[in-house]
Amino acid sequence: MHKKLTYFIQSFILILFAVVLLTSCGSDDTVTNTPPPEPVDTSDFQYPFTIGSYWNYTLTVSAENVRPDSIQYYFNSYPLTGYGHTAILYDTVVQIGGPVRVIYDRLIFGNDTAASRYYYTQNEYSMVCYGYRGSTSASFPFRKLHDRSLPCGLLSTGIENMAASDTFMVISPPVVILKYPVVKNTQWVMFDQGSSNISKRYISWENYHLDTATIPSIKTQRIFSNNSDWILYDYYSKYGQMKRDYLFRSVQFRNTQGITIGYYDSREFFNVTSFYTTAP
Repeated sequence: MHKKLTYFIQSFILILFAVVLLTSCGSDDTVTNTPPPEPVDTSDFQYPFTIGSYWNYTLTVSAENVRPDSIQYYFNSYPLTGYGHTAILYDTVVQIGGPVRVIYDRLIFGNDTAASRYYYTQNEYSMVCYGYRGSTSASFPFRKLHDRSLPCGLLSTGIENMAASDTFMVISPPVVILKYPVVKNTQWVMFDQGSSNISKRYISWENYHLDTATIPSIKTQRIFSNNSDWILYDYYSKYGQMKRDYLFRSVQFRNTQGITIGYYDSREFFNVTSFYTTAP
């Protein structure tokens, strides 16, 4: 009887140990649910060019790396935020480009409102800008650039003088905004200034998230042959431009006498919040 009891106890202990071991192993296993990678579009596309298409966006201008600390208070109101609307309006004719399509841009920044019209053509090889009217340089898909120095006490929106103007400004030679097909590592010269030039290059495909949509976009860099302080990226997709991330490093901050009293890094971030593109 004693031997049977001992055998029963030993068997029970072994069974209990096995149950505890299995339970312990199950609780220690970490279950990781890794979502599958999102698709990235590597097909070619053309910029939406149908009359009636439009995009709404926000523009945020921030000041980073402000130095010295004594000028920091000038930037207490940063970041600054503006709201824009871009739309493809109609066809017209310009002297240097013949038939062109007009893309309209309006930007509201604080109490100021500015608007511009840009004149484009597009074919199977490229999208080209021939000129513009108006004052805002925030426009999609092409952005004019200018001197970044900031006078003391004047808040910078990163946008050119917002005074109204209806003079047609010719871009000569016309600027190639996009090259087709859209292939990674493609690079071309936008402006040839002799001793220096400005190029664009398709860097990589990235996904842009808008509400529940995932939009593959080509990250495009504007490259200055003699300026490494401007780091500029545009993101284009088959639905148009989705965002822009521009960093201008070491911008001068000047006092009322025009003397530089400090430096800061200016960042402009454009973000499309909604859009509508019509079928060709």
